[in-house]
Amino acid sequence: MVFKKLAEQQGSQRGTIFLGAPEAEAEANYNSQMPLSAVYKDHCELIPSLAHEKFLIIGRKGTGKSAFAEYICAISQSEPNMFAKFIRQSDISFEGIIQAGLEGGHPINKDSLYQWLILTNILKLFSENTAIKESRDYNLLRQFLNKNSGYIDIRESEVTEIIKKQGFDINIDYLKRFFSTKLSKALEIKQEKAPFYKLIPHLKEVLISVLTSEFERHNHNSYVLFFDDLDIGFDAQNPASIKSLVSLIRASKEINNELFAKNSIDAKVVLLLREFNFEVRHSPMPPDGTLRIP
Repeated sequence: MVFKKLAEQQGSQRGTIFLGAPEAEAEANYNSQMPLSAVYKDHCELIPSLAHEKFLIIGRKGTGKSAFAEYICAISQSEPNMFAKFIRQSDISFEGIIQAGLEGGHPINKDSLYQWLILTNILKLFSENTAIKESRDYNLLRQFLNKNSGYIDIRESEVTEIIKKQGFDINIDYLKRFFSTKLSKALEIKQEKAPFYKLIPHLKEVLISVLTSEFERHNHNSYVLFFDDLDIGFDAQNPASIKSLVSLIRASKEINNELFAKNSIDAKVVLLLREFNFEVRHSPMPPDGTLRIP
């Protein structure tokens, strides 16, 4: 890094005290003067709590929600059997995607959208495991994910116009072939493309198959998907905002409990929420799934 070299040459760091960057995202950067992974301490015991039924982390701005998630992601970079990533509202406007579908005459159900994002992003983490990248068994699954990457690694500016014109239809050729070769069964969809929501039960089947495989059990692989920046655009007085948040909580709880826990899959969806979100009386917060950062 050019500035780091210049600083060393000039001795500008000598005798200075660095108290940390203003945000966790900056300290998680590989150029950070104080790497988050080297200094973070889990004083709120979030890690042991998330090892069980908890999946909601709430707290005021600045209490360390994002710092914790960044810390876990930093660990995953050096831990070969741990995989973690963010889905940030600052990158994706869920409401923008919903609106684009409505404008194009392609209504999108929020619960289905969140389930699609969770399932495909967990599968993408699996497919990026270097230990299986050369495996022919999973090549078709990787090709399916790569073919539809624009609907998985979603960026609002790139996908909304496509959804307006074409809807949220997914190319399923490689998924069909994966079903026939790896799962030894046919995927009963005749079209070359299918609405994303029709694939959700099939993706759950794929996820159970690959994440309960002998390879996964032997290597003790684990997966974490964080949803962050959910306060961006949230309006506690707007029923649409409330409904969207509730849909995400419901989808995450269902997949954590009914898919991961019941099948002994070491994976979890974790939501990072500002405390003011919970002033909404209509939001069914499951008390057994909530962690509060004081």
